[in-house]
Amino acid sequence: MTRYIGDSKVLRWGTKQFAEIQALPSRGSMILQPFSFKERYYLALGSDYTFSQIYLWDEDNKIFDRFKEVYIQAPRSFTVVSTDRRGTFFSSSFKGNTQIFEHIIIDLSL
Repeated sequence: MTRYIGDSKVLRWGTKQFAEIQALPSRGSMILQPFSFKERYYLALGSDYTFSQIYLWDEDNKIFDRFKEVYIQAPRSFTVVSTDRRGTFFSSSFKGNTQIFEHIIIDLSL
């Protein structure tokens, strides 16, 4: 649930009602969009006034951790397109150009 003024909320449906999982600072936010790539779960929080935030789900702590900031002018929607070889993230803008990001995992464990 996104809020233009105040904190946005990540909610989970229980047996009879929604329960709050996490609050996210979100001044000027108009969109909160979950998405996934290859068993990694993300949350995009678009902002009209500052950088938009991409969060990554932390399975151990059961919360979304801030992963990356991206500058998108007044984002209004996020769309994910996945194939076997490539993951792409589109962001349409109310004031600027649509931006396209590619999801790449780099293994630094070696």
